[in-house]
Amino acid sequence: MTNRTGLWRLASVIGISLFLAACGNVNPFVVDVINCPAVAVVGNTGSLTVFRGDGRDAKDVVMSATISGIQTDCDQGDVEIDRKVSFNIIATRGPAMTENTIVVQYFVALLRDNFQITAKEIYQTTLRFRPGENRAGTRETILQTFDDVAIARRYDYELLIGFQLSSDELAYNVLR
Repeated sequence: MTNRTGLWRLASVIGISLFLAACGNVNPFVVDVINCPAVAVVGNTGSLTVFRGDGRDAKDVVMSATISGIQTDCDQGDVEIDRKVSFNIIATRGPAMTENTIVVQYFVALLRDNFQITAKEIYQTTLRFRPGENRAGTRETILQTFDDVAIARRYDYELLIGFQLSSDELAYNVLR
């Protein structure tokens, strides 16, 4: 039994060595510290339904929109960190829509340590429905820059995205 155990250990060491050699000169124990903030859509703010008037039936819907297709890129230098976020806003025309364009607002907020909003910007974009088409969309891109890498390393940051909703629109999203 001892010879088999020794052979098994030798084979394991040779196998691991060959595996590491196949990986090139990459040291698997080196850890790259990435200080780029995570990106998320805030719950209940990733969709927007606009109604005509006070009605809340399907016939009163002007349009419904969603945020989707989030892609991120991070450039971490010695002095600053750039976090680029791109996402789609896709809308569907409702039966109450009479015009071909609608302006929607969305926000990008910087959250620190999961509780403190340190910055928030509100943006707007125009969705244009072509005559006869029921869908419209746009691709939005935001760049968040951290000028101080030491601060980015000290705290846990997250970029939050969502539609800038009224209290009625948020209540509709929560209750549906």
